[in-house]
Amino acid sequence: MLLCRVVGNAVASHGHESLKEFTMLLCQKEDASGTPADEPPFVAIDLFGAGMHQRVFVSTDGIGARDIVHDYHSPIRNYVQGVIDDKN
Repeated sequence: MLLCRVVGNAVASHGHESLKEFTMLLCQKEDASGTPADEPPFVAIDLFGAGMHQRVFVSTDGIGARDIVHDYHSPIRNYVQGVIDDKN
């Protein structure tokens, strides 16, 4: 599981059939203090309606992601597993 921040939406004019019903987010890995990792953002499907700039937990369990989309040939590997409430 990775701590990330939503930095954008992923849009595809042509995509895998299994992903048509899902919103795809661009997620940037970061540390606990909010400093972005020196890695490019990656795509994860959103299960919770996470918004732009929200902190999220992302699972990298590809088998779990393919189970969510009900297609074991889907190219998806990552999914938002929870939204972090940053309010004090």
